[in-house]
Amino acid sequence: MEVYFNFISNNPVLFILFFVILAFILFNEYKTITQKFKDISPQDAVFLINKDAFILDVRESSELSQGAIKNSKHINFSTVESSIDSIKKYSDKPTIVYCKSGIRSSTVSNILTKNNFQEVYSMKGGFEAWVQDNLPVVKN
Repeated sequence: MEVYFNFISNNPVLFILFFVILAFILFNEYKTITQKFKDISPQDAVFLINKDAFILDVRESSELSQGAIKNSKHINFSTVESSIDSIKKYSDKPTIVYCKSGIRSSTVSNILTKNNFQEVYSMKGGFEAWVQDNLPVVKN
């Protein structure tokens, strides 16, 4: 036990950093467990799309040149909160949210669940994962 106390007293910065990293890991796990939406793969998204899910594209307009998922509705990430009323009619359908890489879609998924969307899914990897899995894309 004395060895541990010697290590802590000789390396206080390492000891503090260990607890900071541990706190970040625990916070991230807690956030993942308590989120009200689910993260899904592009393959799982295809399954939901075949069951008539609503698809929401939250990429910015400059990112649309790469194409889009067929039948998706586009709303810029920066205007999602002010545009919620235009998609409220889909709140009872399964809703798949995607962006370029899957980061922004989590934020929008939280916004949708707070606005009473029942079944919300964030696509892991976003549009990049969709394309990487060779799934169909429509060009505008």
